[in-house]
Amino acid sequence: MTISNVIGPVERMALANHPIKSLYFMVVGVPQSLTITMVSYMGKLRIAVGTEKGYIDPPKFKSSIENAFEMILKAAHETI
Repeated sequence: MTISNVIGPVERMALANHPIKSLYFMVVGVPQSLTITMVSYMGKLRIAVGTEKGYIDPPKFKSSIENAFEMILKAAHETI
């Protein structure tokens, strides 16, 4: 497991004069069955998930993540 507290770029970046719309970070080739990375880019959080083939049922995982984020969003709005 790796944890970093480095924030991502807060200003728009470009690569070969092409603006970068969004930015994700992923470590590949590591021996973990599940990898989750998070990075902020221009004040927006980006989350990437990678698993070994057959480790997680993709539709069930997607549904679980969507439900979790909906609950987090609802709870955040209730506290404002």
